[in-house]
Amino acid sequence: MINMNKSLRLFIVFTLFSLLIFSSCEEIDDPNENDVRESYLGTWSCHEASGLNYNVTVQLDPSNSAQILIYNFHFQGSNEKVYCIATANNLTLPSQTYCGNTVNGSGNLVNSNKFTMLYYVNDNADVETVEATYTK
Repeated sequence: MINMNKSLRLFIVFTLFSLLIFSSCEEIDDPNENDVRESYLGTWSCHEASGLNYNVTVQLDPSNSAQILIYNFHFQGSNEKVYCIATANNLTLPSQTYCGNTVNGSGNLVNSNKFTMLYYVNDNADVETVEATYTK
């Protein structure tokens, strides 16, 4: 009888210990996993409807997990950038001052190799409407 109680206690201790071990092995989500901004990253060839062609580089905005940075936007220089709010299929270019102009607009992710944007550039004299297609 004494051996049975000891065996039962050992079984209970082993079971509790096993539960603790297996529950502590829970997978932790990677904060960058499933980041919708990943689809926009990289170097893109931009073709504006006006005929202007140039490259842009899109990077994650390290200061905001909902935003991307587009360098050389509207062919203003590789060090110049705008920020956009990115969702799985849409971009929002909030109104911001960029190279002395006010810009704003929106865009759509067509597929992993293409997105489009419609945006406005206000130089305080005229407002230019720009339709642009970005491809990899």
